Amino acid sequence: MKTFTWTLVLCAAMAVLSHPLFAEYAATPHRDVRPGEVPVGGPGVYAQPNTTYVLTADVSSATSPVFLGKDVTLDLNGYTLTYAAGGYEHVPNYGFEEGTKHWDLTGAPGAKVEDTAKVKPFIGEKILSLPVGEEIVSPYVNLPVADRAYYGMCGVLSQKMQVHISIEAEGGRPVTCEFKWQDKVRQTCPQTCAPRLGGGVTFALMYGQAAGRYRIRVKNTGDRVCLIDQVDIRPAMDVGVSIIEKTYPWAYHRCVWSGDACAFFDYTEPGTYSTPRDGLPKVSGTGTITIRNGVIRSGFRGIRSWGIQSTAAGVTLRVENVKVVAAGINTNALSHRGRGIVKDCRFEIDTPFIINRHSVSDSPVSISGADSDVMHCQFIGGQGCLHIVGDKSRVHDNLFVNRQRVTNHYSVGLGSARGTRVYRNRFEPEIGSGILMGRAKDCEVYENTFKIMTANGNCEYTNEDYSTNAIRITDYNAKKRERGAHGNRIHHNRFEITGRHYTNYKGFMGVATAVFVSVGGGVNHVYENEIVVNHTAPDSPSLACAFYLGGSRQAGEFYRNKITSNVPAVWCGTFYGNTSNAKICENTLIKADDAPAGFTPYQFGVKGRNAKATDIEFRDNTYVNCEFGIRKCGDGHSHTRSGKSAR
Repeated sequence: MKTFTWTLVLCAAMAVLSHPLFAEYAATPHRDVRPGEVPVGGPGVYAQPNTTYVLTADVSSATSPVFLGKDVTLDLNGYTLTYAAGGYEHVPNYGFEEGTKHWDLTGAPGAKVEDTAKVKPFIGEKILSLPVGEEIVSPYVNLPVADRAYYGMCGVLSQKMQVHISIEAEGGRPVTCEFKWQDKVRQTCPQTCAPRLGGGVTFALMYGQAAGRYRIRVKNTGDRVCLIDQVDIRPAMDVGVSIIEKTYPWAYHRCVWSGDACAFFDYTEPGTYSTPRDGLPKVSGTGTITIRNGVIRSGFRGIRSWGIQSTAAGVTLRVENVKVVAAGINTNALSHRGRGIVKDCRFEIDTPFIINRHSVSDSPVSISGADSDVMHCQFIGGQGCLHIVGDKSRVHDNLFVNRQRVTNHYSVGLGSARGTRVYRNRFEPEIGSGILMGRAKDCEVYENTFKIMTANGNCEYTNEDYSTNAIRITDYNAKKRERGAHGNRIHHNRFEITGRHYTNYKGFMGVATAVFVSVGGGVNHVYENEIVVNHTAPDSPSLACAFYLGGSRQAGEFYRNKITSNVPAVWCGTFYGNTSNAKICENTLIKADDAPAGFTPYQFGVKGRNAKATDIEFRDNTYVNCEFGIRKCGDGHSHTRSGKSAR
């Protein structure tokens, strides 16, 4: 009987491991305020230590409604907290989806609206082509809140394109704004600007102005036709729940190129660059802040906003059973510079593009502190989902549904974290990739499921190869170990990789992979995973594989994996560059029933490119329905083979 009982327990435990348990956000019924708790019925500062503040009604603000102090609990009590609910207006037809309707093209006789599906992918289905020297002008819109930050914004497709953005008050009065701190002065409006590599949303920062009617002008001041989208004036930098240690008022466009952080611009003491205004709590030192049980929502499709933002690096922030619903450009749910514990939350983020794709922390949830924990959450949408870079953190039992339209905004980004574990998650992006391990060390990824499909091109990669990956390990082929990604272990995961071929952009070659390695600083280990690769157009120029090894002097060790594929499963020497020092051992490679004639399990090199695969070791691999074979493109490859014979 004991044997039978323990068998049942073991089977139940295995079932739990193989089918992750996903708790999720649940609507909370309202309750009465208990003795000792403090009722909250409107916006304000809630900062008495060791106090629980309880909402007694829905709360909204035209700007940022709630500021918390240290060692407090904010219980939303099933109510909704809404920020940026100021009755703002959009510029009509700001995305040119209705052609040039509402726009004054007197100064732009050559401007025309084109289809992104035919020209270049960007934000919507339409994009405006603006010739050199020409200028478009919007109608006036009402900006109802005075003395606050707005961005006059313009999406620009390429870093090679430049615009001049200006804002005018009613009657055509030009608006000029300057940001001053200490003895320095920076003009913030108007602005001449270009995005960084990969395209982005450029802007002029307007603040300190009266409420009223304003319009935006955009002029092409570059040396080529400029492709633009999302031209609007929007409230900027609003926050649902604010936790301030320092402010970071680096909100004008030049700061994008400098890589400066931005937080609480409107709440910075004038003339300073980090001091919050009088009357706001300054949260410093260690402590705990808890936010729980309700909804935080943006009241307008703004730009550069957060449901929760915290610069208190010493504080542990607990967010439990909270749903954040927000939309806009660079609109995110949670940013915290310290340790975070996020549990049973749901993040619904509609942010079709961002200001700067190189800022990978501009993800719906960004947590910087070590020993953080994100569990039982649902991430729906966003440019990426979770950026968690603190050492020895845990990400487990979550659902990630990425809508990635910009490069390198993976569902989960680990940065250079050490010792972080990612396990029992489901990665099911609508568009995009799974986990990015950039210079990560000694991290472990296990018992996750990945469903990855080739993505179409984005505005940065349209006429060349572009990869969609379940996992990417990279240090950009670092020469020094301290700059390397090494000691990472990828094991006991399940991958479903679907290759597709797209034809609307000439020269585009999509790549879909389970694991993409571009490493030079050390060895990583990929073992005992189950991978299915199904290319729906295996004879097309687009590609799919299990292991994609390129730009790697230390490609790593791959052993005891089971791979079923209808195209070459392992590719060494790729579009990304040369491959060396890969050990491919004790794997089982199965040729799928629908594999085309001439199938081989491996490929070296790329047709028309000098990408070499050298020092590749094959040992004790098993081949089912096929034999050992390498499809080689180009010369200079080298490998060794030992152990089991093909069968």
